[in-house]
Amino acid sequence: MRRVLPALVATAVAVGLSAPPWRYLIEQSMVWHMAIQMPLLVLAGWWVMRAVSRGRTLPWLAPWNRYGLTGFVTALVILAYWMLPLAIDRAVVLPQADLLKLLTLFIAGLLLQHSFACSPLALQLFFVGYLVSMMTWLGSYFITTDLRLCNAYSLETQVQTGWGIAAIGVGLGALWVGFALGRGRCVDPLAG
Repeated sequence: MRRVLPALVATAVAVGLSAPPWRYLIEQSMVWHMAIQMPLLVLAGWWVMRAVSRGRTLPWLAPWNRYGLTGFVTALVILAYWMLPLAIDRAVVLPQADLLKLLTLFIAGLLLQHSFACSPLALQLFFVGYLVSMMTWLGSYFITTDLRLCNAYSLETQVQTGWGIAAIGVGLGALWVGFALGRGRCVDPLAG
């Protein structure tokens, strides 16, 4: 139950932000939408996969996600799509786009947890480096541009979101470095 509880809480909060009465938070603020709800969805998927797999590589998923490569690429495509201002606008005005966002970001979290569990540190470094650079670049672009990129949100909330995305990117990078230093070795998914 201790492994499942964080996943349930994160999922309930993230999905609840797309439903009344909390929906006004993501309709009013890009920060709530991109810097709070979307990371929570990925985190919820991560925790669910962690609770299901209990730290082991799932045998039925391992052949498809050898060394975590397929999962990393799929998750990167999903995350990159939901960083597009057009996709954010659609999620605000179209319920089906919002539902797609909920599902795909949750799946991205599932895939990321499985990929990290079965990939060597060198591959993780490549993925984390790409993700951190993508998030910090997008955050700095949101902060510095004078263009309002999303029709649904003001320029002020776009700047605040840029700071949030950049902070999340740097935080993820620092978290992974701490994890890698603590782990101190690569796990070969073919070993044992």
